[in-house]
Amino acid sequence: MNRRSASKVPSKPTRLFTQKDEIDLLNSLLNSSGNPICGGDFSEAQIRDKIRRLKQKYHKQARSKSSIKTPHDREAYELARKIWGPKKTRIPSPTTLDDAKKEGSESRVNWSSYPFLMRQVSWAFSGSYEVYKQGLEGLGEDVLKGFDEKWMELEKEEAALEARRAQLLHN
Repeated sequence: MNRRSASKVPSKPTRLFTQKDEIDLLNSLLNSSGNPICGGDFSEAQIRDKIRRLKQKYHKQARSKSSIKTPHDREAYELARKIWGPKKTRIPSPTTLDDAKKEGSESRVNWSSYPFLMRQVSWAFSGSYEVYKQGLEGLGEDVLKGFDEKWMELEKEEAALEARRAQLLHN
């Protein structure tokens, strides 16, 4: 048997997020009234990873505009620039968020209802916490509840694992 035919050629990974999903995700990060992701059934980890990769892509494109080759790249870049760019003109600063709360313009989401999710968001996105809260708000209460329940289950599993480790060390 020929060696070449026996070796597996790695196939190109299939796209999980469509171009529309990417734009919807960026819009939902930009403002809570943006279109939530609806084109697929994505896990929180997949969404978080996609946001991380979109941010990396934006910074790469910001350094070298020549990597913006398609209309989709241009649209994604423009949205990402509003989120992560130096001016961030459409993202409220913490002081304007505080002022809006004082004026009675409260968030539509009761974040205290999602303690496990919010603990992860505050840890993972500490520098852009409010931006990510706005993006999550656009996903809807049902999705947020599902994410919170998944994080709660994961924390329970982690606690059980820590207990097993402690028992093993004790033995």
